Amino acid sequence: MSITVRQWQPRSSPVGLPKPSDFEFVSRLLDTTLRPDEVLLKLLYISLAPGMRLRLGAPQGLNDDDYMARHGNVIPTWAIGRVIESRSERFPIGTYVSDLHGRAGVQDYCVLPASELAAIDPTTVPLTAYLGVLGTQGYTAHLGLLHVGRPVAGETVVVSAAAGSTGSAAGQIAKLKGCRAVGIAGGPEKCRYVVEEFGFNVCVDYKGGDLSAALAAACPNGIDVFFDNVAGQVLDTCLLHMARGGRIVFCGAIAEYNVATPPTGLVNYLQILKRGLRWEAVYYHAHPDKYESVGADLQNWIRAGLLKYREDIVVGLENFYPAFMKLFTGENSGKVVLQVNAGETA
Repeated sequence: MSITVRQWQPRSSPVGLPKPSDFEFVSRLLDTTLRPDEVLLKLLYISLAPGMRLRLGAPQGLNDDDYMARHGNVIPTWAIGRVIESRSERFPIGTYVSDLHGRAGVQDYCVLPASELAAIDPTTVPLTAYLGVLGTQGYTAHLGLLHVGRPVAGETVVVSAAAGSTGSAAGQIAKLKGCRAVGIAGGPEKCRYVVEEFGFNVCVDYKGGDLSAALAAACPNGIDVFFDNVAGQVLDTCLLHMARGGRIVFCGAIAEYNVATPPTGLVNYLQILKRGLRWEAVYYHAHPDKYESVGADLQNWIRAGLLKYREDIVVGLENFYPAFMKLFTGENSGKVVLQVNAGETA
């Protein structure tokens, strides 16, 4: 038995910013004959995140054949779906699930093994929350800040891309741990809601002029922990303002994802040696033993109103490209989620 699936596939590896011609929207037949412990999902919400750009190819050599989406394959990413056929006792028909490894893809149906799924409860928080603050981005914020950055109460934590899903969560968690949270975001409106909605102490507009002077004013005692989602010039500038013994949490490099030529590299890298800094990456999949405790923390903080989030929901699977590009033009207001079909939320 098979069904017709609509899906987005890469047509070519983008050079610079992705173009409409780099993608194609196709329909194909999906074999729905399930093996033991497999389920057929009808996808409801799809996660769009900057890191997807690496799966399409990048000039820095960060992709490989196992990681990069190829022509003829669906663009991989995380999604929320409802089980409509099942050969798994864990996930009967009607169960809502999130995929754990980002293999569901930008499509409206998929078949996945039960081992790659987690049941979720649509009655406690909106389903979309499991793609952001209760998904890989919320978990990455928690793991990166508390297990890599290890802030101490009273320290200054600076977060780049502070208006985004991961950055906003990292800053709020810093505040919950008694730290001073300083955000970096693009434009006065984003800086406003980083402070007013997410509770950062201050937010610096990197588009507003002299970033170095603004950081010096916002962090008079230096930066103890820098949670970096951007890299590039923002990282290079922050290196000049790190406190001795500071920690850099390397979470992402949005500034580098769409460059048409290889980046020039850091100028101020000797500050890592001079100031005795530790620079370490955070990788969500490296901490499966912490998933349960991290999830409990995030759920408790959300229910208590201590962890807030924004979502930018775009309706219609056919609108993948403009929704995806919001991530790189700065037009998004919060976590970008693609709702597969209008009117179908659960």
